[in-house]
Amino acid sequence: MSTPRIGEIALARGVTATWWYTAVGVLVFAGFAVVFWVLWAWVSPDLETPWHLPLTSAGGIAWLAAGVLLLLDYRPSVYAARDGEVHRPSRLHLIGLGLAALSAALLGIGTSSFLAAVAVVGFVLAVRPWTPGVRWRVVVGATIAIGIVMFLEARKFGEQGIPVDAFAAPGFFVVMTPLMTAFSLWWWEIVLELDRARAAESQLAATRERLRLANDVHDLQGHHLQVIALQLELAERLLARDPTAAAEQIRAAQGAVNEARAGTRALATSFRGVPLPDELENAADLLRAAGHDVRMHVGVGAASAPADLLGPIVRESVTNVLKHGDGAHARIELANDGGAWVYRMVNDAAKHRERTGTEANIAWGSGLTGMGERLKASGGEVEAWNDGTSFTVQVRLPITASNAAAPLGEHA
Repeated sequence: MSTPRIGEIALARGVTATWWYTAVGVLVFAGFAVVFWVLWAWVSPDLETPWHLPLTSAGGIAWLAAGVLLLLDYRPSVYAARDGEVHRPSRLHLIGLGLAALSAALLGIGTSSFLAAVAVVGFVLAVRPWTPGVRWRVVVGATIAIGIVMFLEARKFGEQGIPVDAFAAPGFFVVMTPLMTAFSLWWWEIVLELDRARAAESQLAATRERLRLANDVHDLQGHHLQVIALQLELAERLLARDPTAAAEQIRAAQGAVNEARAGTRALATSFRGVPLPDELENAADLLRAAGHDVRMHVGVGAASAPADLLGPIVRESVTNVLKHGDGAHARIELANDGGAWVYRMVNDAAKHRERTGTEANIAWGSGLTGMGERLKASGGEVEAWNDGTSFTVQVRLPITASNAAAPLGEHA
């Protein structure tokens, strides 16, 4: 099993924006370093030939392009070496490394500075997904090496009569690039771990609720079954010598059965299921495991959506995608739209492409039909349509006092 890229994990956990903020921040910092090197090649009296500036500019562009590719292929350090797996570099990663090598050569030649080439190497070392504990040793070592190179080159430029102050700005960004990159990615991994902890907490809460239900069902059914067994055993013994008393015991056993059924129904009614955001994440994970490219958007306040009503719809719509989709793409959406919860499942349903109108509605199965009938009691409705390229199931459920879920933590 291959280690997921950071973007794939982020999409699964709904914190994609944080990752892109981090990646853009890393690239912006590298971009400042590139700008200062271009300015250095432009104003440095030691670089008067016309080809220094184009080479430096091309090297800077190659650096940023390499950064984009390496960040797109980035995997967090906690997954870099898991269960003894060996993860071979992807084509994206290899292209990024090739561009980084080209950038180092162009910047080094264009600026006539070994420090410019070392800057790219330090950036690549910081972006590489090292195993836990290794990254910081590598980054600190790279920073010390860059500092030594900067000191030596500053002395060289000073001996040539070039003001050291002019070398300070690019030198600062070069020295700080590995550290800033590593700190940014480290901060992102903290966000990822916090998000994973939140998901684990939600799953643990759901597991505890299931255990509570299991214990309650065990106690309820165990008590009534024991009573019923005793009553039927007594009725069997009385049947030959006192049929009236035996019939009375049978009627009592029937009453105990009815009590058990009523108690089980009441228990099931009071049971709170898995929170709807977790239900949606489980659905996305199931579709990804089946080979779908899944995109999910969950609006603000989704934790308060009625999981008892929408949860079965989510499960039925996933089943529909697995049965009728062609296994390529799916999109899951849940949002509060004008006083109603709107849930959508969109997939490229190849098996439905020739179906339109009523046939498309029939294709979604009796399960969703039953859920639609159930939603009618709460004023909800289920729609499905086929536009020729995708099949959409949409649920609209008005937010009322009867179907508004209580906040997390209000259930035992």
